[in-house]
Amino acid sequence: MQIQTDNPTYAIPSGDHVVTMRNRKRMDLTSVKTIDRFDQEEFIIRTSQGVLVIRGEELRIVHLDVDKGLLTLEGTISTMQYDEEDASSRGFLHKLFG
Repeated sequence: MQIQTDNPTYAIPSGDHVVTMRNRKRMDLTSVKTIDRFDQEEFIIRTSQGVLVIRGEELRIVHLDVDKGLLTLEGTISTMQYDEEDASSRGFLHKLFG
């Protein structure tokens, strides 16, 4: 198998959910359906694979293509987690202590 390193180009099959992170500072996502909520510390994103919660510091959207379902974030990423339940509808106490 040969890997080209100067200009990597990968074909992503339609509908596949891919997450790429570079040095915990930049994250690219595919198959993004909606962004339910976001601020500088937390993003709640609906993807084809479920609800993805990303937490960190100074998070911001660098690129968003709604038609293609592409999202690029920058900031300091500390955690990312897929939730089975709807993270945006959690109770107040769970948000404080969860």
